[in-house]
Amino acid sequence: MARQARTIIPGQAMHVLVRGNNRETLFFNEVDRRQYLDWLREAAKQFGCAVHAFALMPNHVHLLMTPQHEDSLSKTMQSLGRRYAQYFNQLHHRSGTIWEGRFRSSLIDPNYFLRCQRFIELNPVRVGFESSPQDSVWTSFSSHIGGNVESWLVDHQHFWGLGNTPFERQMAWASYVKEGAPHWEDQQITEALIRSKPWVSDGYAKILFKDHPERVLIRHRGRPRKLDSINSTT
Repeated sequence: MARQARTIIPGQAMHVLVRGNNRETLFFNEVDRRQYLDWLREAAKQFGCAVHAFALMPNHVHLLMTPQHEDSLSKTMQSLGRRYAQYFNQLHHRSGTIWEGRFRSSLIDPNYFLRCQRFIELNPVRVGFESSPQDSVWTSFSSHIGGNVESWLVDHQHFWGLGNTPFERQMAWASYVKEGAPHWEDQQITEALIRSKPWVSDGYAKILFKDHPERVLIRHRGRPRKLDSINSTT
């Protein structure tokens, strides 16, 4: 069966998931995680991807990136995947793949961007690894609230819209993440990602995919509320 083509639009954010083969552990310590992030930074710069957010879990990784070109995402992930697999196999005296097939990806509606970033940075809390996002050392949450900053991350325009100063944006983001997300929203994001379908509103889908409606994941319940409150700095 032919592989389903990914929906990639240069300049539009993508939610990416990579898993360990058979859900096996990918990161055993801080050195492993630091190495992965360093190579992610290098590959993204080389192939033209802006990295906005990440969450490194023991056996999988969530990323939020905007590719500059149609092949930027695939080249970034291929380079990173090969490099880390070689490192991992040499370190643990093993051979063969460490990844569960192709990476999964979901194009994100610009108006849903902050919701997707929140989903990613809350992942350790949602699965029970941490009690609060502040405790998650290996996500981008700390960078977005002024903690341990990964200076190579690129803030999306919607994140910049949270406030006029870094402090305003950090406080607004901390409050938004603390608020959490409804269960149906997490389900929609997860389903779209697992099926590598776009997570977009009906209106946005009609504009982008009027000639290819099959590319869009059909959702039957729930609709994100407006983002007026988070985009307000008052």
